Amino acid sequence: MSVVILGAGRRGTRLARHLIEEKKSVIMIDWDNERCSQIMAKLDCMAICGSATDISVLEEAGARDAEAFIAVTDSDEVNLVACGISASNFPDTKTIAAIRGISYLGKEAEHSGGRILGIDYIVNPEEEAAKRMEGIIRSGLFSDVIRFDDADFILFKSSLEKDSPFLGKNLIELKKSLKGEYVVIGIKRGKSIFSPTGNTVLELGDEMAIMAVDDDSESIFSAFRGDQSSMKLKKAFIVGGTRIARYLLRMIPKKVLNRMILIEKDPEICSSFADEFPSLLVLNDSITDESVWEDERLHEADLLISVTENDELNIITASYAKKMGTRKTMALLKTNPNYVQFATTMDIDVAISTTTSTVDAIMKHLRGEGVKTLHSTFDGEMEVYEYVLSPSFAHIDRKLMETDFRGKFILAGVKRKGGESFVPDGNYIFRAGDTVLVSCVHENYDFVTELFGEQ
Repeated sequence: MSVVILGAGRRGTRLARHLIEEKKSVIMIDWDNERCSQIMAKLDCMAICGSATDISVLEEAGARDAEAFIAVTDSDEVNLVACGISASNFPDTKTIAAIRGISYLGKEAEHSGGRILGIDYIVNPEEEAAKRMEGIIRSGLFSDVIRFDDADFILFKSSLEKDSPFLGKNLIELKKSLKGEYVVIGIKRGKSIFSPTGNTVLELGDEMAIMAVDDDSESIFSAFRGDQSSMKLKKAFIVGGTRIARYLLRMIPKKVLNRMILIEKDPEICSSFADEFPSLLVLNDSITDESVWEDERLHEADLLISVTENDELNIITASYAKKMGTRKTMALLKTNPNYVQFATTMDIDVAISTTTSTVDAIMKHLRGEGVKTLHSTFDGEMEVYEYVLSPSFAHIDRKLMETDFRGKFILAGVKRKGGESFVPDGNYIFRAGDTVLVSCVHENYDFVTELFGEQ
């Protein structure tokens, strides 16, 4: 079946590339004829120039028989109307809309996850990015980590440098030498990305994706990342009174809010933040004013997060703060996800792309009802799914060693219902109610989705 994507911008293009790599048939719709031509030249897909609020255009794109219709233009209104039209006329086609201004839909929309105008799922790009930031702050690691809250695991990446004690060891030897509950779920070696086995020997330059139980994460993170370790947040700055800043602050516990300082140049925005967050210190000033850095002693901060509407300003601010002595920095990237790699060269600890966060959230909804969360790594080449096993799962009460899953995926983590979190071995028995974390590369997505998603 095909997937119809409305909007051939950064989000639509990234999503299309992701689906095409999975051998999905993709049809894109965009009002800009030049953009449609560029898409067809770059990607193996069809592009139709026209308005997705025109039912004839949707028919031409095959929305009636499509697996999903996904609206990711830069206009909330267009995304809503287009998905509403699709939902009304093609009820068997799943609808997903990217909506930033959830507030104007009413309070109900903020918690519905969709079903507004008949739309199946609503994804808020800014809220998804804020969730990533909040998870990083809560981990205490202040690095590019992903939390799986329900399963009590974190995911992070680490590259093997020439002085690493793990060079030349295989993963079995590594497991013996490093205590704790963790597993290497993926390795990027040159341009190749693969799921390793116990016999995989680690080489110089290998970039590893590592899953660790939350309780063991600090020691394991430090072992792989050297001098980077968990630390208590004493003083943090947020630059930019944007919607993402507001989402982030709503997620942060009150006891942490009083350690955070917002810098915003617009006095009206400052007032609104001060009213909503009484324990937050709000400074009406511009981060581009050099006196702010000295007056507020930003170099003494544990963390600085730049979330203005300007990607370049966020990169410059985070990079400059790091050079001035701020321990950890984050930069938001709203318009250009390609800046992520560039940001890492600027000594920025974390660069979070709203595009990547949005695509991850959309892919979760495409993977089936059983997926609780989904995160991608290695630029979308590997995914980690969080499932809860139902009594109807085909392998309930069977040992992992008794299944034929080798090479298809890595069962990275398990949390027993109401119990412990652990990395399973071959003796693990699938139980109903278990939360499992499953990682795989592109070629095995369909296998994993079919196995776990149709419970």
